Amino acid sequence: MSTALERLAEIVRQAETKTRAQKLGAEVQKAAERFQTAEERYRVSEQRLREDRPAREHELETLATDEQKRKDLIRKVTSLIASGALGPEEVKSVEQDSEISRQEIETKRIEAQTDLDAILREADDARRELRASRETYQQLRRELDEVRPELATDFTGVDRLLVEAEQNSPGVQIQALAREISDGERHFGMLDPREQSAQLKIWIGRYRKIQDRFKLEERITVSEEDDALMHQTFPRLVGISKVYWPGYIEAFSRNFTTDWDRYIEEAQEDLRAASDVARRYKDLEDRRQKQDDRVIEQRRQARDLAQDALTELRYLVDQPGFPDEGLEQFHALLGNVIQGFGVSDPDVIAIVLPHRELLSGKEFRALRRHLDQAHQSEADIEEDQKLHDEFEDVIQATRGQKALMIGGSAREESRKALDQFFEFGELEWESHEGTRPALLKSLEERIRNRGMDLVLILKEFVGHIVPGRLRPLCEQYDIPCLMVEKGYGTRQVAETLRWGLKKQA
Repeated sequence: MSTALERLAEIVRQAETKTRAQKLGAEVQKAAERFQTAEERYRVSEQRLREDRPAREHELETLATDEQKRKDLIRKVTSLIASGALGPEEVKSVEQDSEISRQEIETKRIEAQTDLDAILREADDARRELRASRETYQQLRRELDEVRPELATDFTGVDRLLVEAEQNSPGVQIQALAREISDGERHFGMLDPREQSAQLKIWIGRYRKIQDRFKLEERITVSEEDDALMHQTFPRLVGISKVYWPGYIEAFSRNFTTDWDRYIEEAQEDLRAASDVARRYKDLEDRRQKQDDRVIEQRRQARDLAQDALTELRYLVDQPGFPDEGLEQFHALLGNVIQGFGVSDPDVIAIVLPHRELLSGKEFRALRRHLDQAHQSEADIEEDQKLHDEFEDVIQATRGQKALMIGGSAREESRKALDQFFEFGELEWESHEGTRPALLKSLEERIRNRGMDLVLILKEFVGHIVPGRLRPLCEQYDIPCLMVEKGYGTRQVAETLRWGLKKQA
């Protein structure tokens, strides 16, 4: 987008915002008047529900009783007529009175039912109108606070009326709570666990308080929407609790009851305290993160310097006159390298190891220790190579074989070392105690199924039962079964294999 086009778009946006701001005050005023009218209508309808509805229901119950009484009397009259106890004039009078009473009962029933239906219908309409007007007013008020906050004082009275309506109506309260939960659930995972626990206590406390109001006002009709919302809110809170596990909250128990106002106040205080702690912790974490960032940057700079020093150090040690010339520079460069890479870096060890005798100062004490370890490692490698060369014939025989070693405590480090040295295809090590006959039976079955090529028994760690049962079975299936007389070191195992395989051959 070009600069001119951007300026044009900004001019249009500002003009639209200004026009919207000018209209917003009138729209909020109209919404406020609609809400006030709806609230008055709702208040009158609720009063009729409390006062007129019980009277109409009682009237309908009385009329139903009268109708049943009239039917009982007609049955008795019919019986008296059949028995001849009533004369023609009396029968005529009874029929007239019966019809008149039926008409009176029906007329009164229709009037009472019509009035009751009107009361319930007006209450439902008033609730819907109040909810719609309240939501419209709240939405416009939020927009007004963003665009023209200076007009907020003009609607203080309406705002107060809105708060009172929410406090006095369980239906409005459950709607407000459901909206708050919906808004808060999106950011709930960002809260500290203590904040999550306190917030859930507030929500469940408010829910239980509203629930008690619903129970107290069962005689007053509750809209189907509010009743459905009431039944949906509790499982929603339970679901949040199961997702985040903030700890045990007794208010979720249906048998738990208390002073809910006090319970909510204590939870709100807990939330404030937890928020303060979380805020302080966040500030501390921010400072710690900044400190870590500074340390990381310092380390990066030190490594950059160390890399340059390492390049110079390589060049220096390759000079013909070193170490007679450049020893002080060698120490200085090495200090810079250690500061950036540390004393255990493989490149540092590789360069400095041939010149260990030049490191006599205290500042190189840690480096000398690592150089000695590196020297020892090289010696171990040489020793392993010598051992490998000494038993090359054994390794050729064991290479790719499936071996089973029995006895002692199976140590993974030792098993892996033997496996690598003898180049087994697979080395399995089974500990064995005399009290494990099931394992011994399993090993016998594996030998019968030729599940291994070689069996090694550590004689020092098993009783006589194991070799007594496994060696004859191995001979039967032509599987080498060798006894390692002492320990399970590489040399001991290698010598056993050489002797045993040679004897078998």
